[in-house]
Amino acid sequence: MSGIGKNLDNVISTGVSGLDDVLVGGFRRNRAYLIEGVPGSGKTTLALQFMRASVERGEPVLYVTLSETN
Repeated sequence: MSGIGKNLDNVISTGVSGLDDVLVGGFRRNRAYLIEGVPGSGKTTLALQFMRASVERGEPVLYVTLSETN
C-alpha cells in the first residue's frame, strides 16, 4: 500500500514525538519545509530539536538564522 504516510522509508523524525505523530512519522525526505509563526511560537526550538535528532542519526547539519529589526 502506498500514499502519504504509508511509506516510512523516506521519513525523517522531527525530534519531537508528538509532532512526528501528527505528521505520520515526521518530515518526508527531499522536501522543503517553511516553518512560520509569531515570535515565541517555537520555530527555533523545533529547528534545534530537528538538528539534534539529525546529529544522533549521524547526519551533518547546518543552521542559518536571520533577524530583522524595525
